[in-house]
Amino acid sequence: MHLETSSWTEVDEKAPTIALLPVGSTEQHGPHAPVGTDTIVARAIAAEADRTGDTDSVVLPALPVGVAPYHEHFPGTLSVSPETLRSYVRDIVASLSDSSVETVVFVNGHGGNGDTLAHLAREVSESPSNGLEAYRWEWMRAVDEHVGHAGELETAVLLHLCPDDVGEPVVGDALEWDDTVDGGTLHRFTDGFSENGAVGDATGATAKQGEAVFQTAVDALGSFVERVD
Repeated sequence: MHLETSSWTEVDEKAPTIALLPVGSTEQHGPHAPVGTDTIVARAIAAEADRTGDTDSVVLPALPVGVAPYHEHFPGTLSVSPETLRSYVRDIVASLSDSSVETVVFVNGHGGNGDTLAHLAREVSESPSNGLEAYRWEWMRAVDEHVGHAGELETAVLLHLCPDDVGEPVVGDALEWDDTVDGGTLHRFTDGFSENGAVGDATGATAKQGEAVFQTAVDALGSFVERVD
């Protein structure tokens, strides 16, 4: 069930107990991938897990802008502060407190949102006022491989989901995320280590590969949802 295309009577009749909230980002993904990549992928994984799962779930409208200030030197990037994301998601969760929903899973598609969503999930679960459990889930962790940024795996998933929106895959000007030195994290903008914005080599990406990665992520989310239901 998708909340935004359902009537209130349909929602009332189904009475879903689990809400899947896709959280993405609008940010540069190299010269070949759309700026909405993280939202596109998170939304699609949530939708497929809902469609194929056995739980009473509902997919909430995706949040398309996340925490991405380090990409802001590239045109097309939008960003909000961690505080804004936290407050906005908290309010969305609070609005579910009087519904049939008992558990909320943040289906996160953007690494920059991760810490904020993880802290919020713990805060929601420990609060006695809303009676909800919340969890962060990330497809990047579920596939158990280095995803990169507009690299091979992410590009492959896009070629599976929306091939018409993907340009000619390129080699990133960085092969790994270069912001850690001697155990410390440098506060760097992406263009400081990757001029074209991509991290990893996407030239070998295929739609078939992307389908397999996507299915692995969907299966993992489905399993996780059953675990926390």
